[in-house]
Amino acid sequence: MRFFRSTSTCAALLLAAAGAAADTPKLARLSPPGGPRGTTVEVEFTGRALGQTREVLFYEPGITVEGIEPVESTTGPTRKAVPVDPGTRIRVKLKLAADCPLGPHGLRLRTATGLTEYQRFFVGPFPTVEENEVIGKTRNDKPETATPVPANVTVLGKLNDPTDVDLYRVEVKRGQRVSAEVEAARLGVERGIPDLHLAIYAPDGAKLAAADDSALFVQDPVLSVIAPRDGAYLVEVRHSMYNAANDVYRLHVGTFARPTGVYPAGGPAGEELKVRVLGDPKGAWDQTARLPKAPGDVPFVAVSDGVSAPSPNRLRASPFPNVLEVEPNDTPATAPTTAAPLPVAFNGIIEKPGDVDCFRFKAKKGEQFRFHALAQALGSPLDPVIWIKPVGAKPGAAGQRAADSRPNQLGFAPAGGLIRETHDPVLEFTVPADGEYVLGVEDERGEGGADYVYRVEVQPETSAVHTYIAPEPENQFAPQLRQAVAVPAGNRTTVQVGVFATGRPVAGELELVGVNLPKGVTLHAPRLTPGMTKVPVVFEAAADAKPEALLVDLIARPVGGASPLASGYRQTVPMNAYGNNDYYLHVPIDRLALAVTEPAPFTVKVEEPKSALVQNGEVSLKFRVERAKGFDGPVTVQLEWKPLGINTATPVTVPAGKTEGVYLLGAARNAAAGTHQLTLTAMSGSGRRGYNDGEGRTYVASQPFKLPVAEPHVEARFPRTSIERGKTAALVVKLNHLQPFEGKAAVTLGRLPRGIELADGPREITSADKEVKFTLRATPEALVGNYQGVVLDVTVTDKGQSVRQLSGGGVLRVDAERGAAAKDK
Repeated sequence: MRFFRSTSTCAALLLAAAGAAADTPKLARLSPPGGPRGTTVEVEFTGRALGQTREVLFYEPGITVEGIEPVESTTGPTRKAVPVDPGTRIRVKLKLAADCPLGPHGLRLRTATGLTEYQRFFVGPFPTVEENEVIGKTRNDKPETATPVPANVTVLGKLNDPTDVDLYRVEVKRGQRVSAEVEAARLGVERGIPDLHLAIYAPDGAKLAAADDSALFVQDPVLSVIAPRDGAYLVEVRHSMYNAANDVYRLHVGTFARPTGVYPAGGPAGEELKVRVLGDPKGAWDQTARLPKAPGDVPFVAVSDGVSAPSPNRLRASPFPNVLEVEPNDTPATAPTTAAPLPVAFNGIIEKPGDVDCFRFKAKKGEQFRFHALAQALGSPLDPVIWIKPVGAKPGAAGQRAADSRPNQLGFAPAGGLIRETHDPVLEFTVPADGEYVLGVEDERGEGGADYVYRVEVQPETSAVHTYIAPEPENQFAPQLRQAVAVPAGNRTTVQVGVFATGRPVAGELELVGVNLPKGVTLHAPRLTPGMTKVPVVFEAAADAKPEALLVDLIARPVGGASPLASGYRQTVPMNAYGNNDYYLHVPIDRLALAVTEPAPFTVKVEEPKSALVQNGEVSLKFRVERAKGFDGPVTVQLEWKPLGINTATPVTVPAGKTEGVYLLGAARNAAAGTHQLTLTAMSGSGRRGYNDGEGRTYVASQPFKLPVAEPHVEARFPRTSIERGKTAALVVKLNHLQPFEGKAAVTLGRLPRGIELADGPREITSADKEVKFTLRATPEALVGNYQGVVLDVTVTDKGQSVRQLSGGGVLRVDAERGAAAKDK
């Protein structure tokens, strides 16, 4: 990871007035969305509250920042200067190293007040040329007006309306490739799915190839053909469905190779791997890749005739040996006679429709293994199915089979929409007996081809617990909200951290630990007990903590030094929304973006409860807002995460100029007894929504505080009671004391029906009282009927704090006056 903190331009990016509340920054898009490595590119970042940008935080290496400046005007569709709103655009000069990895580079901006959404900048090997189509003046939608471009360039293009067609003319010699690749859906947009169509035409106008999609990049098509003659070839880009979901694209066009597969699709970590590059119209070739020592996905860039592919294919580095298929192996009977010991990685190609590949392995009874077939994750067109049977099983005998996987099995945090990688199956296999077994691999649809590459990684089943920031339901239309942590110096912030497990169940308590936190930042989190899926985590920055942004890890580890546990941060960033709030593009990231920002204009402190919140009761939390000089606006406080059975009030707004407030908490009868760690969140301004309401706000958190939940003090039992309208009646409530209290408690009746009132007012009881008597009066407004739900309202003073509870649930019958007709209820 490399990141840059701009110091030369900070003077131009002035802080807001001292003490003023600041807006949470938002990053919507980048223009251009990519550039060639080995160059310096000026990129406009568009969003909100970007005027105080301090640095760019990158998730991958190879890019540094040489300058940041505000944008005061931009060029409109007619190429005239148009002023822009302050803080909505900045210009960043990015230096792309000569060896900068090709493909997407995730990034965020750190401003004086926060971190923006995750966006991606694409790095390619070719120089960039612009389409240069001007609305109403020049068009390139016909062969005679096609934009001429040299071979092996990247065109930054734009489809100006749903029916716009862009044509590019490239001169190619006979026998050379004519290759094209679109980057559009991969760029990531806020709304809609860019779905482009790509076609190649010969000099005589004949269509040589066309595609809407690709196995490599799903809705981003790729094409590569051999030129039948010298001449000018046309490459066409248009919308496939004319929906104009997004109008910006990058088109790589030239004579480069665009392979669609690599075999084998991986190898032992840290070793040199010889692979066969597949899917090129000139035929396959061999190339060597050096795999890193760390297991995981590895970008592989194919090179042919001295020119690299515009983007990488994917390989895997794994900590176990390779086994390559040996034909014939179409049936268990023809599987290799030598059984491979586990763990291992099986590699093969489903080369034709109906093909089945079989591998033999040996294992012992009771061993547990995880078989993970990788194909879709590698950009292969194969939709794999895997199955396991004992060697010698009768034809047609049932075995264990898997055709898909769950997101958590793949290490994906929960996210809405379809995740392509879940088409790669995971089979969790417990060996039933010592012996040899056969692994079968085939295509779910019965298809096959020369680039239907797969890799089945087999490893012992282990336990793992991963962390992520749990999205809030109210942010479903803005899923990146609060998916990073920004904590002001001298203050706190809170996020809801979710956990999900893979493999074997994990027993015992876990604790959350931050790895590589910035200096001066500490983490406060309650312990995780079995069954918990989400907890509030408070990050606190010391007053002298240096403003900076880092990528950190957040792990869960057993409490008390138990056996080690595989753990790490796993966030899924959903992009390209479609349909019913689903998302087409899911980008997994394995580090949490955390920034220390400049001080906030207020803090909030909670007076920790002195007594327990009882089940079926309420407790009032007192809090105080401490304001910096110059900030006098309203502040709204709320509890964002609550344990099961705990109820919260609506957000409480402390008016301008005031400092104190009270927040009400309640507990249902089924609230779990015990002590919970909670925190309050405070935001500048009034209103109940926050975060996604479009208002500029500052967010901070209180210190973590303990909330004990206990059994009620008193259990009330009500006799069935009746009262005649216009009369009085005695109601004696029996008391069962569950826990003692000192002094006297105030008691009254709650939820009385209309027209029923207490004749003698509230009463007092002590821990020694066995009953309490009330006198009821039925006024003429009382309606005849049976009424359920009358409760005893008890307020106990415990350690100087009032604790209120409701108990019982009596039935009261209201009768008409004797000799009088009953009023309708």
